[in-house]
Amino acid sequence: MGRVEPFTFVEGVKDTANNGGFDDYVDILSAKVADVDIQFSSRLRAQYPEMIVTTVPGGNVNLIYFADLGYAHYEADTEHDTLSRWRGFVPPDVKRGGEGHLGEMISYAKYKYKFGDEFFLLYYVKFSYTIIQYILKEPRGDSETPNTHSSETDKLLKAAGDVLYKQVPGIFVYDRIWAKDLTLLKEVQKMTWDKVILDEKMKESLVQVSQKFFDSKNVYDNLGVPWKRGLLFHGPPGNGKTITIKALMRTLSLRDPPIPTLYIKSAPGTYYIHSVFDFARYMSPCLLVLEDVETIVTPSTRSYFFNEVDGLENNNGILTVASTNFLDQLDPGLSKRPSRFDRKYLFPLPNLHERELYAGYWRDKLKKNNVKVSFPKMLCAPMARITDGFSFAYMQEAYVSSLLEIARGDDMPRVVGFPDVDDDNEHEHDPLEHHILWRVFKEQVKILRDNMDGQHEDKPPLLPRPPPNQVPYEESPTIIPVESSVLDFPGGRGGRGAGYRNNNSSHIPASIFLGGRNDLDRDLQARQFLQRWEKYPQRNEAATEYRGLNYGLTWMTH
Repeated sequence: MGRVEPFTFVEGVKDTANNGGFDDYVDILSAKVADVDIQFSSRLRAQYPEMIVTTVPGGNVNLIYFADLGYAHYEADTEHDTLSRWRGFVPPDVKRGGEGHLGEMISYAKYKYKFGDEFFLLYYVKFSYTIIQYILKEPRGDSETPNTHSSETDKLLKAAGDVLYKQVPGIFVYDRIWAKDLTLLKEVQKMTWDKVILDEKMKESLVQVSQKFFDSKNVYDNLGVPWKRGLLFHGPPGNGKTITIKALMRTLSLRDPPIPTLYIKSAPGTYYIHSVFDFARYMSPCLLVLEDVETIVTPSTRSYFFNEVDGLENNNGILTVASTNFLDQLDPGLSKRPSRFDRKYLFPLPNLHERELYAGYWRDKLKKNNVKVSFPKMLCAPMARITDGFSFAYMQEAYVSSLLEIARGDDMPRVVGFPDVDDDNEHEHDPLEHHILWRVFKEQVKILRDNMDGQHEDKPPLLPRPPPNQVPYEESPTIIPVESSVLDFPGGRGGRGAGYRNNNSSHIPASIFLGGRNDLDRDLQARQFLQRWEKYPQRNEAATEYRGLNYGLTWMTH
């Protein structure tokens, strides 16, 4: 009997005849790991030593969605490997009605994949919330080996990338990975400047500063300065910074050729910041939007961000627009250096004139949508007076909550605590009190003001915006929130996209992107996205709804 080493590792022999790579998948995820991708790809190379293994992030080029659009075909290879999936109920669409159906989310699968006349093996693997695709293809010609790129795989990736990045509608959004957001595109398409309450000179400045930038490449070249510019929107929350950006996005999208927008939600490390600017340089000329820039430029990434903005690499053609609610908390190198952000636009609280214009906007909106609520012009001025100190967001809440209160019943004056006019002689000489909207609106404003006082009792009051003739126009742009009214009931708002459900068939699959990055958010995210569905054009029987180039978990109807 041979000598046994004291530290010999003894491993049982496993039968993998029917489980294929799934056993490796389970083994890797059942232990502590440093890099799951390296382990899984190395095991694939050991299992298929004669094949070229190409690793592709699901958020870059999603081959399943590419096939679902009708450009390729795939079939799960359950004969030689095991599927890992969740099964659950997908509720019916709230707006369209119909029945719910069953669906599943794939976390591991091996597919037989066909593109044109070529066949591939495709492993679709989920690690946490990251999807990785492993494409296996035999070498072609004398120049290809298992350690080189596959020319056929490259053709597949190029074709899929051209379709997904050029033909699929949506705005590029970066939240650690790039994805196209169709919902954001729809929001932007609604943001026309005629819906903006703004001083005309101020509005003209905002439009021209972006238009002239993209028309002035030759001017920058002749002056020998980099063709780049930065704008910084700042002010208390709820006063229109985000919506102003969306209006600019739409304006630039209507140019010929269109100027694309890259919308950044988060980039918590230097690698992510590099990914943002690297793609912006590739897409230039473009608009680069940094929402809540103080959450993107942190002490740990500040120096790297400055290097990227200052253009250690070529930033020609990039117009950067950043927003912040806390200008005083920004690093001076970000807020006070002109070469990074050349002009700052202040979004303070609306003044009396702007609040009255906003009341008029709601009056016109109700009239246009045939909402049966009396809203005479005489109410606009008093409504503006009692909302002193309100942001546009708070005013919107006052109007929406008032209209919802009225919509709940015919006896709303008593419900909200106001006596009927007919029973109250005290108000017989006050014409305003004859209008239910005014009485309910006053109550809602009081509730909101009490809430504001409770939240900010220890903070100094925010000053309203002075009249336009007292403030330089470039420092006081403002815009009203639009497309949000008593008619827009919950169900279609928010989120990073929608889903697809077919009321007439129980066999058409639908794919959905779980936006959560935190395991603790998984159940909440699942409940939220399952309730938000929106039909998207299908290309074939196995078509999948598109919620961005990156969609993590896939629900397929069966």
